[in-house]
Amino acid sequence: MSEHKIHPDLGDAQPGPDAKDEPDPVPGVVSAEEWQGIGNEFTGVHFRKVRTKNGERLQLFVPRRGHSVVLDPMQLEIVAAQDPTFFSRLHARELGAGSEEPTDA
Repeated sequence: MSEHKIHPDLGDAQPGPDAKDEPDPVPGVVSAEEWQGIGNEFTGVHFRKVRTKNGERLQLFVPRRGHSVVLDPMQLEIVAAQDPTFFSRLHARELGAGSEEPTDA
């Protein structure tokens, strides 16, 4: 694994059973910048800009769970338009704390 410039708190998160050092390769990526990251005592997320033949994307990777997603600018615009309570409901559903399906805010 290459050296990552990540938030110091990322090392504190205990890896889950599906922890991975690197995400699966993304088809169509021509080049990628260095990983950066943010984290707290609960989780850490790595992110980097990748370039594809169809333009730039933002790749997110959660090593603790092995989850990865690549988002284009239109998808990021939709994420940025959400009310923070939308993400709170998603978080509660992921943890099983709520049975309510998230709705558009």
